[in-house]
Amino acid sequence: MIARTLSALALAPLLIWLLLVGSRTMLLPLLLVAGGLLLWEWLRLKETFSLWIFLPLCFVQSLMIYTGFRGYPGWIGLELVLILMGVFVWSLLEYRPGENVSARAGFRFMGVVYCGVPLMLLDGVRGMWHGGALVCLLLFVVWATDTGALLVGKRWGRAKIVPAISPNKTWAGFWGGTAAGTLVGLISAAGFGLPFSWRESLGLGLMLSLAGQVGDLVESVLKRESGVKDTGQLIPGHGGLLDRLDSLLFVAPVFYAYLRVRWSDVSLGAWFFGT
Repeated sequence: MIARTLSALALAPLLIWLLLVGSRTMLLPLLLVAGGLLLWEWLRLKETFSLWIFLPLCFVQSLMIYTGFRGYPGWIGLELVLILMGVFVWSLLEYRPGENVSARAGFRFMGVVYCGVPLMLLDGVRGMWHGGALVCLLLFVVWATDTGALLVGKRWGRAKIVPAISPNKTWAGFWGGTAAGTLVGLISAAGFGLPFSWRESLGLGLMLSLAGQVGDLVESVLKRESGVKDTGQLIPGHGGLLDRLDSLLFVAPVFYAYLRVRWSDVSLGAWFFGT
């Protein structure tokens, strides 16, 4: 617990300063490095780590994040298709009788999507109006949810949510995390002067808090399947970077989608169905 707190106190102020004072360009190297570390931990979950696999995937993932940064969203779909084709071809070249080519290729492709796309969308949020404050709101909700769930769960946690997946997660922790994330969403939106009503701020906090907890459970499933407790030991008290950012990887796409719809001039029907 002490190591966890000290790690947060060391990293959080630097990140907040970077978002509120630094430029979007200054954030890009951090996202590229984080993407590479996340992908490295991802590949180690299910297969023997190989630079021959990691380096090409890391390159195309970084290219995808940079494409989003440069504002060329039309290229991203093409890049994803080419990545999928590439991992299938690579997996075919490695094929041995009895191996599951589609599972191996799918796992590698999923790693690029799971680790890279949310970071690209987080950069997209940073590039919006009030972008630095929006990303801070997102982070504060995630941190508050994690902290609320941990403290309330330790004190009052009894009934487990899904003990087969994560024996430490309780309903008390879930509600404590949800309440903390929702309240911090309201306070952060008001504190940063973001153009949301108090009702919308509460709804945003609730939505992001729930998305973050789903992301946490998804990563717990992945670790359970892989037979590991942590994805790495990069951050003292937290484990690997994937352990630390599991909630963020779900929250960033949800927040980005919400903001795009909210500030779009087209209707929801046109946005989803082209009508």
